[in-house]
Amino acid sequence: MIRQQKLTPSFTFALVAGTTLTFLAVDLTLHDNVREIFKEGHTIELMSAVLPIATALLWFAAGADDRQGRQWHLPVILLLMALREMDMDKRLTSEGILQLRLYSGPSPLVEKLAGLAIVALILICGWRLLRITVPRMLAGLRAGRAASWLSLLAGISIVVAKTLDGADRKLAGFGITLDPALGVAFGRVEEALELAAMVMLLQALVYFLRDQARRQASALRSTSATRSLQGRAPSKTSDSGTHAASSASSAAAG
Repeated sequence: MIRQQKLTPSFTFALVAGTTLTFLAVDLTLHDNVREIFKEGHTIELMSAVLPIATALLWFAAGADDRQGRQWHLPVILLLMALREMDMDKRLTSEGILQLRLYSGPSPLVEKLAGLAIVALILICGWRLLRITVPRMLAGLRAGRAASWLSLLAGISIVVAKTLDGADRKLAGFGITLDPALGVAFGRVEEALELAAMVMLLQALVYFLRDQARRQASALRSTSATRSLQGRAPSKTSDSGTHAASSASSAAAG
């Protein structure tokens, strides 16, 4: 298990920022156009896929769930998000797993069954997220915990990003034509928000691990102090025996 006390939020953020800046420097050096860094396989999308995988692996390595497995849906959601970012939902099937035509069209039965299984997993994870994780996050917000606030901001960023995704296509359905330059800007903001959300989720986990380590250390100190006090306290049996011996000795001396 990772030693949580050495995994600080500042170190993690510096590592992520340094890695991202390194990839950006390589992208900007090899390409003349800034738009390249937002394309598939380049810095923004690459980091948006790598970070949730790294967060899920850290969750397992650090034993964030106290080995009880009650919140197993969190790393699963992170892995699903990474796969979605890599467009695996479209690459592994003839139609997108989240597309209705996969199930209503002439797609192979195996693809339909696999798609339904993944959709069922997504629904189960979503239900567990609302049932188990959200109440804990709300309690953390009231307590002012950084992990809960970062999780909330990450969720808001993801919702906004998904709203901006394909904004020109969505608005076209209402008869609104979006300026091409604005459409490109919306697309870049969407990618940037998704990356920011992934960074915040990683930081939220690190803050959670730090708080968890502090609680465990506090509980250990409390237990040790209690045992120490119990060890120094004289027992009633011992006190009675000492008093009896003292009385006998006095009687003999008299």
